[in-house]
Amino acid sequence: MPPRVFVLLTQGTCQPKNPGFANELLKMPAQTLRTALVTRTICTEIPRLTRRPARRKFNFMGLDAVEIVMAVEERFDIAIEDAEAEKTVTPGLLIELVMSKVGRTQDAACLTQRAFHRLRAALMRQFSLKRNQIRPETPLTDLIPRKMRRERLRRILDDIGINKTIALVRPDWLQKTILTSIFTGGAATAIFLAWHPVTSSSRLVNFVTASPIVAAILFVVAFGWLAHFLTRWTLVEFSLDKNTVGKLSRWIVANGPAVVQAPPGQWSREQVAVIVREIVVDTLGCAKQYREDAHFVKDLGLS
Repeated sequence: MPPRVFVLLTQGTCQPKNPGFANELLKMPAQTLRTALVTRTICTEIPRLTRRPARRKFNFMGLDAVEIVMAVEERFDIAIEDAEAEKTVTPGLLIELVMSKVGRTQDAACLTQRAFHRLRAALMRQFSLKRNQIRPETPLTDLIPRKMRRERLRRILDDIGINKTIALVRPDWLQKTILTSIFTGGAATAIFLAWHPVTSSSRLVNFVTASPIVAAILFVVAFGWLAHFLTRWTLVEFSLDKNTVGKLSRWIVANGPAVVQAPPGQWSREQVAVIVREIVVDTLGCAKQYREDAHFVKDLGLS
């Protein structure tokens, strides 16, 4: 018998009149059984069953709420009582409820803190830095020299245990200069050819210059490729989402979770928060509105 069916039966949802009750359940189509369980109408789905007047779990909740509670219970292998569920009106309260029921990490450190400690240790080993020189808000450009920055960064990630690479970018001023030059040159080419048509014995030249728009597009493509090729050596800067120790720590959490995961059977609050968010967003479709302090009904549309 499916585990959820057994739980509902042992809680007194229905009472069978014959020993074949379990077989009747197993013969039901999966979708019908699921709907019956969620809406508490399982006793009317199968003949020869009668409803027993007993207290039913989550009878004050709508379908979406039941789905969320059941998903959380199954994901963390916990049980949520009626009174607890009724008081859980925000994702943040749900996270705290789960944390009160699961095994916590021994040091209660979040994943970003773990990543920061690993990154700080690697920086200290690689560059002989002092502990107080490395803080979450410290710019990476102050810690990792520009010369051979790509290779040095690779050694740091190897030290931490991450196989992925970080793409460095051109300086912001250079990117803006290249883009401005490309589009200014393209516009100038189009205007020039519109006012000064070019004729030549070459069919290719005539084809290109016959349309100022075509000529401008070709200029943009050619100049853009040339600028991209000639400025490869300037790819030494960190992008805005990874330009500090704290931001790089968050990147490590997303791209190397194995190096910062909690011990087996234990959870950090950050891990629980990520899973709860996934369950709530998948059920309610509220990715943009989701906040830990958002009200399930008023803000997230829980029914």
